This record gives sequence, structure tokens and C-alpha cells, in this order.
Amino acid sequence: MKPTDEELIKKCLKNDPVAQRELYDRHSAMLFGVCIRYARNRQDAEDIFQDAFIKAFAQLDRFEFKGSFAGWIRRLFVNYALNYYRYDKSHRFVDVQEYETISDKPLQLSALSTEDVLKLVALLPEECRIVFNLVEIEGYSYKELAQMWNANESSLRGMNFRAKKILKSKLESMGIK
Repeated sequence: MKPTDEELIKKCLKNDPVAQRELYDRHSAMLFGVCIRYARNRQDAEDIFQDAFIKAFAQLDRFEFKGSFAGWIRRLFVNYALNYYRYDKSHRFVDVQEYETISDKPLQLSALSTEDVLKLVALLPEECRIVFNLVEIEGYSYKELAQMWNANESSLRGMNFRAKKILKSKLESMGIK
């Protein structure tokens, strides 16, 4: 029987390399997917992945065993990926007043493979891609994002609207309504 995450974490805290490897192997695919969604390119995704894992292992003693480890480490990776670009002056959120009215109609992505969806999302402008990922995939509220980035909620809604509009246009050009 495979050890639980909790058992592996306790062993990792005692510097057990076998437990560290198993914990890494168990969660690495999901976490690399997180990095791919937030990074500008594959090289950045690999850097974020490596650095975030080092940070995660260094902070294992902060995991309180109250929720799922997968959720805890995923949030750590998302935060690390966002902070990776935070001080980059070319990455700024812009107030987009023209998108005040937002359509929340779901996109019809079920006809596509996960890989195809990720490729489409990767084509979005960076700010739109990040907001789309955080709201639609990670489940953050606009209020949470506004507090995290000291940004205007309507700007964030506008970016997500623009992302959906671009994705919808790309889907329609592929014959998917």
C-alpha cells in the first residue's frame, strides 16, 4: 500500500530522500501544468517549477495537515508563478473601463483535448491569460485577485472578458460554437 501524503511529508521532514522523491513524483505532473499555464514560455515554466519545488520542500514544516497537501502545494506554486513576474516592469495591469458589462456564458471547450485547450489559453495576451487561469481554472474570485494585486475588480473582469472573447473567436474559427 502506498504511503499517504501525510506519511510522506513526515518522512520528508526527517530528510528521507525516498519519501522526497515519491512526494515529488506524485505531484510533479499537476504542478508542472500549473507552471505552464502561468509562465510566458517553457523555459520560464521549468525555472518556476524547479524554484517552487525547492521553496515547497523548504516550507513543508508549515503545512498544517488541515486540508489537502495537493491544494496547499498548488496554491504555493500559483503564488510563486505570479511573483516570478511581479517585479517585471513590462507586466502591468491596465484599467479597462470598456469591459464593464461581462458575459459569463461558459465556453464550449469539451470538444477539445486538454492539450488543445492549454495551447489556446497560451495564445492569450499575458494579463488576460493570468486572470483567466486564476478565475476560471484556479477558482479565485475577482475580489481576491483585486486584493492580491491592488487592482480594480472591473479591470480584472475586463481582462477575463477579453480572454473569453479571444478564446470564443478562436473556437469559432475552428468551427466550434
